[in-house]
Amino acid sequence: MTWTNKSNVLAIDIGNSRVKLLDNSFYFAYDLSNPTWRDDLKQAISRLGGLAQRVVVSSVNKVAQDALLEIFEEFNVSYEDVETLLRKSSIVDFKKVEGMGNDRKLGLIGAYCEYPTPLAVVDCGTAVTVNFLAMPNIAIGGAIFPGLLTQAKSLHQFTSLLPLVDIELPKSFCGGNTDDAIKAGIFASVIGGIKELISRNSTNRFNRVKPKVIITGGYAPLIANNISGLDVAVDANLVLKGIQKLVSCK
Repeated sequence: MTWTNKSNVLAIDIGNSRVKLLDNSFYFAYDLSNPTWRDDLKQAISRLGGLAQRVVVSSVNKVAQDALLEIFEEFNVSYEDVETLLRKSSIVDFKKVEGMGNDRKLGLIGAYCEYPTPLAVVDCGTAVTVNFLAMPNIAIGGAIFPGLLTQAKSLHQFTSLLPLVDIELPKSFCGGNTDDAIKAGIFASVIGGIKELISRNSTNRFNRVKPKVIITGGYAPLIANNISGLDVAVDANLVLKGIQKLVSCK
């Protein structure tokens, strides 16, 4: 496996809550809840779109993707959909899984190119995804469950009295008030869910070998700093790196 220069690839990852761009020199992230995100994104594309020899887009958000494509049209920027590149790639073997999202696949590719298998790639965003890679490079599936903010919003929306709490680590995992009890609950569910999935798959899939755990996504540092007993690394831009490696691998 050989690698070419990544500096001429602009990778764009459109998620449920953010749009992120990465090339060899620049990194930008735009929160979709910010009313100025379209203007900010347009400014970035006007600077970078014409410089990159290849622009590759991965998206799980149609509204934001449509806005990006309008900007591309305005600045006459050609782009590639990552779906086509994934179909042609053999970096990771996805034959054993069906319907896995491109963001999950790209996370596994980004991790595989930097760490030895077996691997668990955890993406902590709107949803938490835990995806497993067996030796030598075989994707075997994973799990999806609600992320921290999604849980907090759901508790507020579907109950009469529970408040919407800020996403911050609780003072204690035995909350002395309602806010702290909610924070304790959602953090314990995410941390516990990740550890339980890794424990069960270590036993059932990896002959009791604990996989290296790579955590990515907006809440990665919060989660990673509170997971014990596992070999954990944080890479906030794993999906973007997966795009770059997908393009540059021959």
